Amino acid sequence: MTMRSGKLLQAASILGVVMLATPALDTVAFAQDDDISIYFVGCAAPTGFHGYLARGAAEAGENLGVNVTYIFPDKLTIPNQIQKIEEAIAAQADGIAICVFTEDVAYTEVVAAANAAGIPVGSAAAPPAGKQVRDPDDIFLFRTGSDERAAGALTAQRLISMGVTGRVVVGDQQPGDATCRDRADAQIEALKAAGIEADFLELTMDPGQQSEAIFNYLRRNPDTAAATSVCDVIDGFLSAKADSGRDDLIITGYDIVAQSLEAIRDGRQAFTIDQQQFWRGYMPVSLLVHNIKYGLLQANYFLTGPTIVDKTNVEQVAELVEQGYR
Repeated sequence: MTMRSGKLLQAASILGVVMLATPALDTVAFAQDDDISIYFVGCAAPTGFHGYLARGAAEAGENLGVNVTYIFPDKLTIPNQIQKIEEAIAAQADGIAICVFTEDVAYTEVVAAANAAGIPVGSAAAPPAGKQVRDPDDIFLFRTGSDERAAGALTAQRLISMGVTGRVVVGDQQPGDATCRDRADAQIEALKAAGIEADFLELTMDPGQQSEAIFNYLRRNPDTAAATSVCDVIDGFLSAKADSGRDDLIITGYDIVAQSLEAIRDGRQAFTIDQQQFWRGYMPVSLLVHNIKYGLLQANYFLTGPTIVDKTNVEQVAELVEQGYR
């Protein structure tokens, strides 16, 4: 069986065609692993947050003995990313993983084109909120990421368990990002259900403007007990905490960055929600390879998070971050 005929069988599987006859194993020439080419279409250059995804994808390729190519648009827009996916199709990739960042409908046509070429496509992004079992009509073979509404609820539950009774402000630096809004909405809903006042605060990506907005909010609402950053590094929130003299303000955030780890160590930040982004890069490659080689299809979405990083595990996480594994 050549890799191209293998792709055609995969396309038949995607289209729901039942193969009634299976050739004897001794007549099948399975492709060598190093013939398998996986393209990972990222959202950004392989640095910072996205560097962990790229590192995960690369290490999966090394462990499985397959070729992995990481490509990304110079500027993250739908047309630019679609162009990169088309490049992967033109390169005759055996499988494509996409860092999905917008509504699924934007990818429908290009995923259909890949499938028509016998190329399976998976999403290296969060599954639909609250869903764990894969929809058989999903355009993606799998989804690998964190349940963001569960992440928001987890933040609220941790704050409640810490005894927070005052007001909580939830700041969103990218209000147009559906992922971040899911985090914010779920946290606010869970807090209000527990009788705790919570406000949504629209911010920008500029740390200085974030700090000023949070500082002014704290001055207007002195009963604020906690502040959560849902869509950016924690710098602006930490600055506002220091400038306002509110050493008692509980700060929480998302994702693993050096500033958060240091702030958790010294107590300025209570915890951060980790989506284990290394796994978001590693698992798509693994799932594609096992589908290509063995026809395996995971029935549920692969959740990489949410998990909590606080003082109890920050040193272990920091060590793994230094090695490029978080």
